[in-house]
Amino acid sequence: MAKLTIALPDNLAEYVARRVASGRYSSAGAFLAELVLKDQNHRKLDDEELRDLLRQAEESGISDRRIPEILLETKAKLRDNHL
Repeated sequence: MAKLTIALPDNLAEYVARRVASGRYSSAGAFLAELVLKDQNHRKLDDEELRDLLRQAEESGISDRRIPEILLETKAKLRDNHL
């Protein structure tokens, strides 16, 4: 197992200490290892979603709409969704 030394701002170090004190984690290293694993899994999902979107885009063919039209439609959708 590799050893890694990190420095955290006080507020983050206190947060890690509270998480360990909660009893769910045996050490700060265990807590940080879980965070890294969650990040890896999240990135895998992002990559898979991106590949799926690209596949769908390729399969949809060439659009006959122009970029200004697409932008207007997108802005309207964002406005309707209050984003």
